Amino acid sequence: MTNEERNKLSDILLQSLYDYHFANNGGSYKLPKAMINADVNSKLAIEYLIEKEYAIDSGQGSDNLVLAITTQGMDYIKNK
Repeated sequence: MTNEERNKLSDILLQSLYDYHFANNGGSYKLPKAMINADVNSKLAIEYLIEKEYAIDSGQGSDNLVLAITTQGMDYIKNK
């Protein structure tokens, strides 16, 4: 996967987190870690979002990723 492809996938995932946030009263999106580990490209894209502080994972120590968009992530989407 090229950087451009990873960035595109990251943008799609971030937009999904943004939409989910507002559709679910600020709720976090839960995904099984096993599902993410099975798709290397998605895993890399999610790690990129967390690294850039556009999203956070509050599911540490569980079998799920619990992803939420950050204020920085919202700003990125609004300014895109």
